[in-house]
Amino acid sequence: MPVQVAGFAEALVRCPDFRGVEAQTLESALAKSGEPLQMQYAEPSAELPLIRSGSEFSHLVFVQHGTVVPWQFPHSELGAPFLIGEHELLMDAERWVASYSAVSPSVVVRIPKRLMAQVLKDIPGVRGRMHELVMRRQSRFYWISLATSGTPRSRVAAALVSRLALEDRDFGVDRVIEVLQKDIGRLTTMSRSAVAAGFAELAEASAIHWGDEPGARFTGEVLVPDVDLLKEHAFLDVREREIQPLLGNEEEE
Repeated sequence: MPVQVAGFAEALVRCPDFRGVEAQTLESALAKSGEPLQMQYAEPSAELPLIRSGSEFSHLVFVQHGTVVPWQFPHSELGAPFLIGEHELLMDAERWVASYSAVSPSVVVRIPKRLMAQVLKDIPGVRGRMHELVMRRQSRFYWISLATSGTPRSRVAAALVSRLALEDRDFGVDRVIEVLQKDIGRLTTMSRSAVAAGFAELAEASAIHWGDEPGARFTGEVLVPDVDLLKEHAFLDVREREIQPLLGNEEEE
């Protein structure tokens, strides 16, 4: 279904990639090339992915309504408004890197990559913003990789840091993280009891705390006095299992 540029610019400008860009400015850039925009209704399906890894990268996909997830574990939910394809665009890729499916009835708009390249040319700040977002997500994936193996304490610590990394706040002191224990369970692939044990160990080590109010630990607000200390706990398993044995092998040689 064809999409009118004027109305679409109003929707697209809400996406984090276009923060600070006026809708009229974006509309002018989108209209310049004359390439068509196509709307698509996507039903939830794992059999027919919305985007298939290895297929030709000819369009970016804007999630205008609904939720899409990449095929990875732990999964991430990409809720509207969200633009998929910045990584491939910045890499000048010819094929999609990952597969994605809708997990709720969704409305997406396919944007030709040549059209988006024109937008980046006309509005240079958009490229920088896209690059920033891609780097934040890569940083988050690094911390999530640490959150999927190790002790409950190290995995919970890495999962908490991953939330800060996505917002470019994984440094400094007195950070506040809005997260529920069930979300940490999803990221770490641990049971609720293991997640609770990890939180308890971090609290005992003064790496986190919940505040003094009764029931504060159930509000979903975690206080981090020092992010570097939290990272130290996230690295405990890596140091014990990987770095020390490698250093030991070098000494034996």
